[in-house]
This record gives sequence, C-alpha cells and structure tokens, in this order.
Amino acid sequence: MKSMALVKSRSRLWILALLFLLSACGESTDPLASSIEARLVQPLPLGSQADQTTSPITPASKPAAAQAQTQQVKRITADNQLIRYTGRIDSSDPSRPAFDWPGITIEAAFEGTSLSVLLADGQNLYNVYVDDQPSLLITRPGQERYVVAEGLADTQHSFRLTKRTETFYGTPQFLGFELDAGRDLLSLPPTNDRRIEFIGDSITAGYGSEGNSPTCVFSPATENVELTYAAQTAAEFGAQYTIIAVSGVGIVRNYNADSKMSAGTMLTYYEGTTTDTDTQNWDFTRWVPDAVVVNLGTNDFSTAPHPAGEVFLQGYTELIVKVRNRYPQAHIFAIAGPIMVDPAEATIRSVVTQMREVLQDDRVHFVKIDNNLELSAVDYGCDWHPNAAGHRKIANQLIPVIASTMGW
Repeated sequence: MKSMALVKSRSRLWILALLFLLSACGESTDPLASSIEARLVQPLPLGSQADQTTSPITPASKPAAAQAQTQQVKRITADNQLIRYTGRIDSSDPSRPAFDWPGITIEAAFEGTSLSVLLADGQNLYNVYVDDQPSLLITRPGQERYVVAEGLADTQHSFRLTKRTETFYGTPQFLGFELDAGRDLLSLPPTNDRRIEFIGDSITAGYGSEGNSPTCVFSPATENVELTYAAQTAAEFGAQYTIIAVSGVGIVRNYNADSKMSAGTMLTYYEGTTTDTDTQNWDFTRWVPDAVVVNLGTNDFSTAPHPAGEVFLQGYTELIVKVRNRYPQAHIFAIAGPIMVDPAEATIRSVVTQMREVLQDDRVHFVKIDNNLELSAVDYGCDWHPNAAGHRKIANQLIPVIASTMGW
C-alpha cells in the first residue's frame, strides 16, 4: 500500500494540473420515514374521460381532440411561466421538457376541482402531492393523461410531482396540465433560498429504499429518492435539492465491471443535462447550490478487479476540481461511507486535505460516515441498500456537519 505521503504528493500534482487544464477549457418536521400509503393514479390516454369508479381505466374510443372538447378542459402547456421545475431539465423544446435524474420536481398552484398531468414516459414512478396529500403515480410507455386529482373543493390548490425512480426507466417528457374549463394556474409561494446538490450512486438514488428486507428483489416500486439521506438532509434545512446519481456508478470503475476502468462513470455523467451523454451539456448557471455533497467511491472497490489507487486518486481529484470550477463559492462535502473501504476513504481524505492546503480552499470538507446500519431488516431495504431508517442514520451524521459549516 502506498504511503500517505506519496498519496498526498500525487494528489497535489493532480489538483494543480487539473486546475490548469480546466481553466484552459473555460470551465468555471421529519421527512417521509416509511412507504407512501396512497392510491395508485391510473393512466389515461391524452384527452380521454376519467372513469369515476375504482376499476382499471381503459382508453376511450373517441379521438383525443373530440374528447377534450366534450370535457371542456383547459390545457396548460409545459412552458407556462407559473410552473416551477427543480433539477436538470432539457428545455431545448420548451413545450416538451425532458428529464431522467431522480428527484426531479414539478410544482404548480391551481384553481378548480381537478387536475390531470400529461406525460410521455417509460415506466417511471412519481410521488404526487395535491394539497400535501400523497399519491403514487406509475406511468406506462407512451403519451398519456393521468388524473391526479378530482372532486376537489372549487378553490385554490397546490401540486407537486417528484420523480422517485432513476434513469433506467425511460426519459420522460412533461407535456403540461389539464384543468377545469375557465380555471388557471396561480403564482407559487417563494422557495427557501438554500440549495444542496447531491452526487452519488445507488444509495443516493434511493435504490431499494422501499424494500422490507435486505434479501427482497429490487423493482422500480422499491426505489424512492424521497426516502434517501439526501432528501432527508435537505428537508431538515428546508432546502431545495437536486440528485445527480446513478446506481452502480463509480469514479473510474462501475460496479462489477470486468476491467479496472469503466467508460461511463460519474466523470462522464456529471456534465450532462440527462444521463444520455449525447444530449446537451448542463448549463451550470441555471441552478447554483450553496452546498454540494459527493458520495462516491464505494462501487470502484466493491468487486474485483480494483482500479489502481493512483487512477482512483486522479479521477476523484478531477471530479472535485470540476465541482469547484462549476460552483466557485459552494461548500463541497466529500463523504466516505457508510460502507466504503480503503483505499477509497484514505484517498478522499487526502484529496480534501490537499485542496485545503495547496489551494487554500477551506470550502472543501471531508465527512466520515460511520457504518452504524444494523445487519437486519431494521435498516436495510433491497439488496442490502439502506431503507428509510438506514438513510436516516446516514442523514443524522451528515446534518450536524452541514449545519455547523453552513450556519444553517
């Protein structure tokens, strides 16, 4: 094993080299604690009428345009300025904004007795809140209309939709809303100014967080980003948050890869508006966080063959320098744990030390998260990933560090 002095020396060299290269390129209340017990929002083809019974809804036979006229609904397009989007959204077509990161949120305030959401999707799941009452939306492939509220009092209401699944189930396009005829969207109340970005792997994405045991079989229904330590930490501070996370992803090597390095790691994904690396790069000026939490390195060394320590050092340094150049004023919290092993932990600590000593960057912080998760169903969901209680234990260690550092 390399000595700590050698690791520090090489870390210093990589930091200085990367800063030069990047500058040359021009880069500059408890939350949810258990499964949502809510009704399933059934899908409807765009413009079809809602069935008032609890039986499965089938497509109507009338053309969509004729149905819309029969219903006397008001269509709200996705580019309406009263709709609030949080997260990385591909707005190259404002009428059909696309997204695939977990935790993407769409919010609106509306008047009337009903609300339908228009989506072109794969098989994603969403947490839906109408007047803070939760529902679970499970989409099906294609362009559909989903009735998320009906029979409401004819007054003002709030709506929030959060994508709880990650990138593997299609890249949705949001097409807008349908309201009662003569009704409209209203202005939303202002948000809290605090913002946190979380960068990570399956733990940050919420893989298996709805599972009831460590041996349960993963399915999309067991993934819920709002149960994660990230969402729970943000809720503690009343902060807006974004999740940049992909299950199995590493810094230089992804989970169970055949070789010591992988082509598509977080170093690739981090720049993207979506996880499709052929799409436009994200405009980092659109949403600037106060704090960035990086929780990566577990997958690099979880299975053999392990990447060389020096290669991991280079990759982790590159990512932290990228974050710093994108967000010059943000505090960066580099997490090690809760199930991370060396040399990942030692390397992360070393990179943070060198950022602080060589670059005099006192806004980079090392955070050790102890593994206090019980080896039982108490703290684990599917495939030995934390459930809501396990995520709470992680959040409880992170929250005091952020609070003290940020003065929140």
